[in-house]
Amino acid sequence: MEYELITEQDYDALPEEPALKFVALEAICRRNMNQFISEQTPATFDRMIEMQYMSVVSAAAEELGIGGLSYPSHLDEPYTAFNDFLLEAAAAVTRIRLRNSSSKAGSVRLSQRSRAKIELQLRRLEQLIEEAEMSEGRRKALLQRIDQFRHELDQTRLSFGKAMALLAAVSLGITSGTSFLADAPEAIATITSLIGADKEAEDQEAKRLGATPVPKALPAPDAQRANEGDRSNYELTDDDIPF
Repeated sequence: MEYELITEQDYDALPEEPALKFVALEAICRRNMNQFISEQTPATFDRMIEMQYMSVVSAAAEELGIGGLSYPSHLDEPYTAFNDFLLEAAAAVTRIRLRNSSSKAGSVRLSQRSRAKIELQLRRLEQLIEEAEMSEGRRKALLQRIDQFRHELDQTRLSFGKAMALLAAVSLGITSGTSFLADAPEAIATITSLIGADKEAEDQEAKRLGATPVPKALPAPDAQRANEGDRSNYELTDDDIPF
């Protein structure tokens, strides 16, 4: 029988951002590990599950660029380093959560499709401003605001406060009544709509992933194992090896 700490379905549902992907993966593996291990399971089985946890989490950390988590393959008995590894994993998760907690509520990670559409609207605004009848000082100031917005757009997460302030400055600056700027409000509205749609989708996904994963239920021990009682005398069969 196989004991998977994380399933293919779990992998498919992980967040896209590498650091948050690691946090979600580690949480799923740790919860399932704790579910599999109990006072009734033999010590040899517990060690196999713990080593599987270290193997999966360390591989994920290496792939996703999370430092400080290496599988203790240099030890003759890797399971002896499990407690230290678990503490290091908890520390890594804490650091990631602290980095994301302060800004996430007021920001959004835009999809590549939305970024491309917003860039088209920014170019549209730039063209309108270049063709409009206005002073060079005003034109330069508006184009500078668009460049500042584009800089914010290049960040991993777009800050609502900075983005909206810059769009508001552009919106006020183009209020002139000239025919050249007639399409500017529509471009700005399209940008804000794209940002809002991605934030709504992100919030819905966060709620979906926030539920505690339902671990696989272990089969009840058969009568022979129940009668043996002594964990030290338990021998694993080929079907009991978790990976």
